[in-house]
Amino acid sequence: MSLSEPLTIYGIHSITAYNPDTRLPYGTAKVVASAELSSDGELTPLTGGSSKYPWKVERGLITAELTLTLREYPPFLFETLLGKAVTKNAAESSGSVTTLTNSNGTSVVAATGIDTVTVKSGSEADLKFSGYVVKAASATTVDVYALTDLDFANGVDKVFVDDLLKITTTALTIVQSSAVTIPDFGLELTGDSGTIALVTGDTAVFDARPINTESEEVVIGSSSETFNDFGLMISAQRPGDRYMTMIDCYKVAGVGLPINFTENAFSEASVTMSLFRDATRDGVYRMLRTKASA
Repeated sequence: MSLSEPLTIYGIHSITAYNPDTRLPYGTAKVVASAELSSDGELTPLTGGSSKYPWKVERGLITAELTLTLREYPPFLFETLLGKAVTKNAAESSGSVTTLTNSNGTSVVAATGIDTVTVKSGSEADLKFSGYVVKAASATTVDVYALTDLDFANGVDKVFVDDLLKITTTALTIVQSSAVTIPDFGLELTGDSGTIALVTGDTAVFDARPINTESEEVVIGSSSETFNDFGLMISAQRPGDRYMTMIDCYKVAGVGLPINFTENAFSEASVTMSLFRDATRDGVYRMLRTKASA
């Protein structure tokens, strides 16, 4: 009888995280550079007397670790590794703007200041993805600043007015119960009902999203984060010999997710997780191999 063909593993296809209680998936990642499962054990020698060698050696603890190198950031990673689920928003055919909120002082958003910031009807195509700051320049005027020019080519092209990232060439006058346009940004500020009385230097902030097909956001580091154990299925690439391989990690503990920004390169993150026993399934992980008939 000849030797069997060698059992090999080639490449990686995906990783899928799931709830270890319900077994329902959290999501999958397919742009994965590597998944390295290590089972490192300790050896405990018995030494004594004049012997240069141990009298006996016994096996100690085995630690199982999984190191992933990821090249995508699906939402489930934030939930499993950073303790916070991502909020996914539906398409916004007119774009959107968040609520104007006081940042320094209290006079900008007030009955004697600005009531709202809104998308200007008919100018939705000029909305630009950025965070914005509204600063009181006098008792009745404001300057507006943007935190990035990433999307300034959307709609009417814009540039910063100065090195402080101001986007209004001249200060905008806030008028009681009337709207004033932030030129070429698809936005307008509406004064509240009281006599306008801003305090110079006070600021308020908001974010804007252009017309989009989807968006998502998550706040990391909040007091509401919860970290739960999860299961993880690793699937190798299907090779030419048709031997498909999967490793089912029963219970995994992971924390932290680096997010890298590198010049002219896709972001890549390396994450190390620990595996531990699932008492119900009486194991740490299982390996499944199948040779397809065709």
